[in-house]
Amino acid sequence: MLALAGIVLAIAAFVLPPVAQPQAYHGFADSRGWLGIPNFGDVTSNLAFLLVGLLGLSALRLPGVQAMGKINVHAYGLTFAGLALTAFGSAYYHWAPSDARLVWDRLPMTLVFMPLLAATLAERLRWRSDVPLLGLSLLGVACVVYWNITGNLLPYFVAQGGSILLLLLAVALLPTPWSGRSRLFAVLGVYLVAFACEQGDKLVFQASGGSISGHTIKHLVAALAFYVLLRMLRRQQPVDG
Repeated sequence: MLALAGIVLAIAAFVLPPVAQPQAYHGFADSRGWLGIPNFGDVTSNLAFLLVGLLGLSALRLPGVQAMGKINVHAYGLTFAGLALTAFGSAYYHWAPSDARLVWDRLPMTLVFMPLLAATLAERLRWRSDVPLLGLSLLGVACVVYWNITGNLLPYFVAQGGSILLLLLAVALLPTPWSGRSRLFAVLGVYLVAFACEQGDKLVFQASGGSISGHTIKHLVAALAFYVLLRMLRRQQPVDG
């Protein structure tokens, strides 16, 4: 089922009509600057990604995490490294939003959700090599490069949404040797809240009386989602004892 879903997603990415980047996307609700930083809220809220990313990388040294084996540690490590890099890429983009800068926002994001999918599969399928992790990560990066060259954003959307779908299928269908993996549903649930805040950027800004925007909240809530992931790793135990 996982293989079939992956094939269908790959075909859909290049068969469906192309999707262009809407230029209205760059018009965020909160454009206020402070301390010489333009778009202060959307720029500085990325510090949450950096904090959780660094905490996640430090947690990889814990004995309970190291016990997963190097393939799993590498996958989760790349996930948290990608999250830390997203802080810089997203801040760079929000400083002066444009298509050219958005590339550097989305590139590290692919190194978050694709390695997370790889981590989920690696522990269930007992991968013995980093090659699948490398392949999935490069595939995510390639989708951003493809958009930058062709203007077609669809493969990136399919890669992002498809990784979440495949992750859910893996959690639902495949057994894992580690406890607490149901928290991945909480991770995705919190991330969906972040996505809703992003979509309601201007509405949230208006409802808050112009104090904070939906996109700023999106950064904070998305970082919280990965903090839930971090707590899952810190508390995990082998299922068989």
